[in-house]
Amino acid sequence: MSRAETNNFWLFLELLARRRTLIVGIVLLCTAIAVVVSLVLPKWYEAKAVLLPPKDVSFASPSLGYLTEASSLTKGLDLPMMVTPSDVYARMLKSRTIAANVIEQFNLMKYYKVDYQSEAYEKLMDLADFRVTDEGLVEVIFQDRDPEFAAKVTNTFVKELERVNKEISSNRIRQNRIFIEDRLKSIESTLDSARKEFEQFQLAHKAIDFDEQTKLAMEQAVGLKVQLAELDINVKLSEEKLGSDNRELQELLQRRKTVREQIHLLEHNNPDSSFFSLPISSIPSLRGQYEVLYSRVRVNESLYKILLEQYEQVRFQEQEYTSAITVLDWATPPEIRSRPKRTLIVVSTFALSFLMAIFMAAFAEYISRLKDSSPDNYHRLEMFAVAYLSWLPGIKRSHRT
Repeated sequence: MSRAETNNFWLFLELLARRRTLIVGIVLLCTAIAVVVSLVLPKWYEAKAVLLPPKDVSFASPSLGYLTEASSLTKGLDLPMMVTPSDVYARMLKSRTIAANVIEQFNLMKYYKVDYQSEAYEKLMDLADFRVTDEGLVEVIFQDRDPEFAAKVTNTFVKELERVNKEISSNRIRQNRIFIEDRLKSIESTLDSARKEFEQFQLAHKAIDFDEQTKLAMEQAVGLKVQLAELDINVKLSEEKLGSDNRELQELLQRRKTVREQIHLLEHNNPDSSFFSLPISSIPSLRGQYEVLYSRVRVNESLYKILLEQYEQVRFQEQEYTSAITVLDWATPPEIRSRPKRTLIVVSTFALSFLMAIFMAAFAEYISRLKDSSPDNYHRLEMFAVAYLSWLPGIKRSHRT
């Protein structure tokens, strides 16, 4: 430490000693005011509930891989890739649909003394907080001066979220059921017609037996047509849920196009096939008719079985719906206030008042020395104080003396 720095340090200590009364007085006064204010400020209590949103759940059948998560709100929304179900539910809690029911149930317009529901909504959102933890849990928080009321409002938010989620999920399940039901009726009618036509063909031609090579070609065509029918259903469902620009839908369309091209090659021209030497269209007329009729029956039977399985699952979900949200902790009336933070108020006021007191002590010391060292400058400063600070106690009185 240099000599100048040493001198400044001792001058600072001298200032503290000489103006100790002013410094101690300011600090004690400000701290006392902070203590009184912290005791007078109203107490606020924070109630919190913790939710566990669902993960992705798909139907049991692998045949319709894209007919999944019908009961989940997070599917079908055009959201960024990083958005989780927890983020969606946290955003739902801020919606006016949920808030309106909370406002109505507790008559918050009267409680907050406002004239419009929008004002009550803004007040409600100011006191509510919906957080997503690093573990993916959703925290529902609400503050009020009454701990019982804070807990009731918090739990009502949770119940309203469950209600809205159930309505949306049930509606989506119902839409899927109606679509599958209509498709099932159509396939059933087509299957009956195909069976009758095939039976008539067998009776008319004495049930012709074909060689193994033709059967292998027929089975391959059937498999591709079943796959195409499944893709058609998935495309229909994806168009309704995801929109025409969705990447998954574009992949489905490309897969469907590829399958159609393969079917075309099988039916018209496939010289490289290892299963048969001639395309189906070149097989004798009788054999070709048999394959067309048989494949039509098999395609419709397979598709009917798939749709029937999906239909039963959707009906079960519709009748046995359970909430997808797990409430880990319901809100209870808090025993400890969340604010005001009395210790923080008092300690911060003490520190700030001490710094302010040192500044005022240094300024007072400067004025005292200026009066002795430069009377003219002191007089100018006194005139400035009278002109602009005369409203302060003691300024005019000091000037007159």
